[in-house]
Amino acid sequence: MYGTYFTEDNVQFNVEALDWRDAIEKSVSLLRENGFVNREYASEVIKNVEEYGPYIVISPGIAIPHTRPENGALRVGVSLITLKYPIYFEGIEAPVKVMISFSATDHHKHLEIIKMIVNIVENGLIDNISNIDSVNDLNNLIGEDNR
Repeated sequence: MYGTYFTEDNVQFNVEALDWRDAIEKSVSLLRENGFVNREYASEVIKNVEEYGPYIVISPGIAIPHTRPENGALRVGVSLITLKYPIYFEGIEAPVKVMISFSATDHHKHLEIIKMIVNIVENGLIDNISNIDSVNDLNNLIGEDNR
């Protein structure tokens, strides 16, 4: 799956969000628009964050909105948004500026997406991604570190 993860259909740059709930809604909406999740998926992610805390914030600057397959995943998919104004999650000091939402239909089919996210974090690409404004530049940045 390495190569082109992101297209004009699953990426938005400089998204304005009121708070973390709105940011999740906007990030997951790209999955919904592309047929990867149903209407309830974003609500399930929000409900889980309210119940379990901000488990989706995996490193300073990045969150990965997702929930269990049975909570509305229809197909394996991924989306990415950068936030015009970083948002805060309760109990997390560093604001989030990049959100990579994903859906999985079981506990194995999304592993390539997880590898890509780990690559982004391990290679310190979060700030670079937050400043990108082209899908081509985004894919080139991520692809360079996977070669």
